Amino acid sequence: MQFQHVAGVGTRLWRWSRDSGTQPRLLHAAKAAAAATIAWLVAQNVPGVAAEYPYYAPLGAVVAMQTTVFAGLRSGLQTLVGIALGIAVAAFTMWVGDPGVLAVAITVGVGVLVGGFRVLGEGSSWVSTAALFVLLVGGAHAEGYSLGYLVQMAVGVVVGLLVNFLVFPPLHFWDAERRIDQVNTVLATHLDGLADVLEQGERDERAWDQAQDRLDRAIADVRARVSIAQESRRINLRGALRGSRARLQRDGARFRALERVAWYTTDLTELVARSGPVSANLGRPDEAFTTPLVHAIRQVASMVRGDHPPDEGDRAIAELEQALDASHEFPSDVAVTATALVALRGIVESERRATRDADTETGPAEPTSIRDRLVRRRGHGGQRG
Repeated sequence: MQFQHVAGVGTRLWRWSRDSGTQPRLLHAAKAAAAATIAWLVAQNVPGVAAEYPYYAPLGAVVAMQTTVFAGLRSGLQTLVGIALGIAVAAFTMWVGDPGVLAVAITVGVGVLVGGFRVLGEGSSWVSTAALFVLLVGGAHAEGYSLGYLVQMAVGVVVGLLVNFLVFPPLHFWDAERRIDQVNTVLATHLDGLADVLEQGERDERAWDQAQDRLDRAIADVRARVSIAQESRRINLRGALRGSRARLQRDGARFRALERVAWYTTDLTELVARSGPVSANLGRPDEAFTTPLVHAIRQVASMVRGDHPPDEGDRAIAELEQALDASHEFPSDVAVTATALVALRGIVESERRATRDADTETGPAEPTSIRDRLVRRRGHGGQRG
């Protein structure tokens, strides 16, 4: 019993570290520390004047230890280019006159001006920094200092890239997938809230604004994480493993579906909660439309959450269509409900398209129960003919 308790705590702790991103951060920190140490040892054996400045090598290693191998390569090259330009700026300043207050002003001004080119990326801030270092630290030995600075930074960048490339090169699929699942939950909750507003006939403008802001930020965040996941496969030994390409395509399909669902959800919110049936002075729509519309929204929310396959949403939408077909009154409610129907249909079709394109859904990536697995199997049944 004691062993089972300890094992249970260990399992929960492992899941928490994975879900919170602690595991990749710990690995990244360990690799950065190892790269800096190796760079320091290598730097002390570099021949020539560069051996006098070994402390720049660990800095170069840290610069190259980015979240992906490709990002580290890009950051390292941009940094080295920025330093080289900074050395050139300092050389120009010293050619103009002796170091002093005016020389510092010229160095920083020209360095910031040169570093303003967007093509330099992360190297832009290193132009003025390197120029100041050469001017003030190098001083009378500016030539030797400049060479040592640039060479040792290059040594550190190379070491950092090799460590990041050879030691568990990062693949950020899990982070992107976890965030997609979280945003699907946010979308489903948003749709459930919209159904509540329709049922109660009351709205809170400020609450909807805050919910929309949260949704916009969540979509932007998941877009960035999917982009990092795609980038993490480049120049990556693990990216060549079987299944990684398919997994990346699946995540891309899920995110594209997520974006479409978010767009339709925003459109539905604007239609129903802001300018439609429950907007100011209009109150609650007719019961003949409210009941099937609320049911359809809740079913679609469950589908987005991953509790039901798209077929459940189809049936709920079909009931809403029947209510519209049977009505010949309340033209304003008919128009609003018909437009809401278009948005709901768009959400369902987005889910189905993601399933067809990448054998997935925008719901949770991994079923968490037998019931979920049965639902997923039923949802994919029509696609395996």
